[in-house]
Amino acid sequence: MLLGGRPIRPEVEEGQLRILTVGKTEKLEILFRGIFPPAEWKERGGFLGIREGLLFGTWFPSPEGLAYYTLTVELPAGLKAISSAERLAIKTLKRRRIYTFILNHPAPPPPLVYGKYEYYYRTRGSLTVALYLKKPDPELAENYLKRSLAYIEEYKNLLGAFPYRRLSIVEISKELGEAYPTLIFFGERVLRLPFIPETSLPHEILHQWFGCGVYPRKANWSEGLVTYLGDWRQAEKRGKGVRYRKDLLIAHETWCGNEDLFPLSRFIRRTNRCAQAIGYGKGAFLFYMLEQKLGRRVFQESLREFVNRFLFKEADWDDLERTFSARAGHDLSPFFQEWVERKGEPVLHLAKRYLFRDEKGKYRLGLTLYQDPPFYRLRVPIVIKGSGKDIHTQIEISGIRKDFELSLNFSPEEVLLDPEYTIWRKLEDSEIPPTLGLILSSGGKVVISREKWPVYRPLVHYFQHLGYRVTWKTFTESELSNENVIFMGQKPGVLNFLFENNRELKPGFYLEVSKSPYYPGKALLFVRATEAEEIKRVLPRLEHLWRYKRLLFRQGRLLEKVRSEGENGIRLPLSTETTGLPLKDLLPLQEIIRRIGLYRVILIGEEHDRYEHHLTQLEIIRTLYREGHRLAIGLEMFQQPFQKYLDLFIAGSINEKEFLKKTEYFKRWRFDWKLYRPIVLFARRNGIPLVALNVPSELTKKVAQSGLEGLSLEEKASLPEMKLDNPSYRAYLFKIYQKHREFIKRFPKFEYFYEAQILWDEGMAEAAYRWLQAHPDYQLVILAGKGHIMYGFGIPSRLKRRGIRSLVTLVLGGNERISSGFADFILYPEPAKRPFTARLGVWIKKEKTGVKIVQVEEKSPAAKAGLKKGDIILRADGEAISGVEDLRLILTFKDKGDSVKITYLRGEKEYTTTVRFQ
Repeated sequence: MLLGGRPIRPEVEEGQLRILTVGKTEKLEILFRGIFPPAEWKERGGFLGIREGLLFGTWFPSPEGLAYYTLTVELPAGLKAISSAERLAIKTLKRRRIYTFILNHPAPPPPLVYGKYEYYYRTRGSLTVALYLKKPDPELAENYLKRSLAYIEEYKNLLGAFPYRRLSIVEISKELGEAYPTLIFFGERVLRLPFIPETSLPHEILHQWFGCGVYPRKANWSEGLVTYLGDWRQAEKRGKGVRYRKDLLIAHETWCGNEDLFPLSRFIRRTNRCAQAIGYGKGAFLFYMLEQKLGRRVFQESLREFVNRFLFKEADWDDLERTFSARAGHDLSPFFQEWVERKGEPVLHLAKRYLFRDEKGKYRLGLTLYQDPPFYRLRVPIVIKGSGKDIHTQIEISGIRKDFELSLNFSPEEVLLDPEYTIWRKLEDSEIPPTLGLILSSGGKVVISREKWPVYRPLVHYFQHLGYRVTWKTFTESELSNENVIFMGQKPGVLNFLFENNRELKPGFYLEVSKSPYYPGKALLFVRATEAEEIKRVLPRLEHLWRYKRLLFRQGRLLEKVRSEGENGIRLPLSTETTGLPLKDLLPLQEIIRRIGLYRVILIGEEHDRYEHHLTQLEIIRTLYREGHRLAIGLEMFQQPFQKYLDLFIAGSINEKEFLKKTEYFKRWRFDWKLYRPIVLFARRNGIPLVALNVPSELTKKVAQSGLEGLSLEEKASLPEMKLDNPSYRAYLFKIYQKHREFIKRFPKFEYFYEAQILWDEGMAEAAYRWLQAHPDYQLVILAGKGHIMYGFGIPSRLKRRGIRSLVTLVLGGNERISSGFADFILYPEPAKRPFTARLGVWIKKEKTGVKIVQVEEKSPAAKAGLKKGDIILRADGEAISGVEDLRLILTFKDKGDSVKITYLRGEKEYTTTVRFQ
């Protein structure tokens, strides 16, 4: 190494050295010799060979940052050399050629490519566009050159003059697409793909302005900007803008877990698919949203100014922010701070507050838009659909929520949030279609039989490298958990209905993905193949086909590829005046039981006084038990402090009468015990655990009268975790509260009524959650009033918040109107005659001396036995009666034709009479 002609020996540390000069410019000469390729090139694919070579930009000693380069290369006469250059000089000797490449602008170290190439070119003014192909192909060359000139002309109109006087598109052995100043590299297979001239070519041409003209400093903002100006806008021209934007969001959801996320300010290069989803996808959305914020004119003027100021220089996100702020006339630092420095994306929710028709016939729709922290400043597109009409609006939100109302001339049927994907946001599970990417991006288990192993071994090894484990036993639904499952060579049993195509296939390799119906974000894959070689030929291509739901290969050829789109936008169905179901889709009870049997928690909503509802519950429990499910039954009608008596009853330690007395059933639940008796006795006979779900009635009654604020510190300490901020549930309960006059009388404030209902729901969800945590091998069937289950507001949403997501809702219908989201399944059982219950036919209330009769029904058993208003019942069949519950307990065990001896006080005299039940 020579500095000013003098030898020097600087220290080299981690491949870098520093040269100091004082007060003058001196010439530094470095003579070096190396072995090619260095070990660190393996990932990039650089190489030197006799017929061809590819050396990327770090193949020689170079200064940090940008510099002016002149490169001279001497090669055999039959080879062509290519590098970054605006001026190219070629000197031919006897059997050799000397190439001199001169780039007149500061640039990073240039690459070098050489080989036997066919050379094609076109000129336009002072610009030369060249194509270097390994084999002659005039038709391909004409297509690339023609399109390249057209794209350059298009982007000149947008950004100003093309930065260089030359552009060379080069076919190389490494399969990639990459740009350097004046150069675009395409792999030989990539170059010939039919879609590359419409997608990758404009992308790489734009890099001549951004990335190879204005150079990124610190972080790589250029990929996002080029993706937006190139790929994004080209997709819009083809009428596929919505799909393209959604695909960018799907890629982020598919490949980026929370641990993989990082902000745009840390994106350097595409190291994996998550980095690509952030740097390219989120970056593109940033520039799109910036254009929407500023308008196209200001956006384009800002881009031109940015190019003019920083061409052949380095620039960072701060430079972009200052340029756009200056042109816009206001400070854009909050926008850039949100989108460049934060990781992740906004999480949005939409809820209905009310919908009614006013006196003028207009529909008033009240909605609430929510976002999870950290909060973004957003203009969120909202579309209201109904009666063949659409209303489009935008709602601004900067905090946790925004309430708004719309006045409509038509009956709205549903609301869509951002159905055209104009903001970078988190997708709901319903928007994410089943794709092979869901399988490839996270682990799980492979289900395969040992006899199928020889055929599927290559595929098993492939998935084991992705984190999958292998299970050899036959799959049963009880093995389902929160993970992906791959079925190889065997039908997925009870899950067959999830797959569109699991028929016997002709020779080939078939894959089909379905989303897990109960674990959001998880997927199931069904695979069938006839030979291992078929699988081996296809494996390298699977990752590139990650967007597809179904694939069929034969002899290495892709014969069928099918995408599934999912829903567009976050959907909020609204109640409509008329709803219906196609009756041909009705399922028999046994099929419904088979489907709901896949879930950890099965919630069955009842009307407490309908015997047919309880008989249907019993049939579901009986069928699941006989099919081998390990069950427990959660019951709303029993309160948590009495759990030990439920356990004693199931164990056979106390009888039915003791059980009802100890649990205070008749004091705490007003509905006829005989409606529930068959279910509880079936559980006792078969040792099925019963779980008391309800909170003590003293607590809910106190909250209903004085609210949560009226509880003592000790009572507050006993409360479950409670979430009160569900406006949809609040509006739903308010409608019920207004319709029932007795509620308004019993509960002085709606707020107290609402808090009591939430306490009821949260208490039952908490009890169910604790029991499930303590008994991981059980399924839990929850029997509760339908109001706690319908629309998922009550127990279901609170179980999900506690992490129990494998749940299904089944509601036993009455005369309510059904709308979307009512339940997963609804049943309408045939009416059933209620079992006989002995009733005296009196109205009674508790007195200090006993139970006083306040009214006697005409022709009732009590009237026939001579009982009258004012009588005080002291004993029944010799047992003291101190409260209404004591009398109900005794009468419960009376059948038709039985009698009860009633001892009562009339005035000051005691009498005894016999009441018969006919």
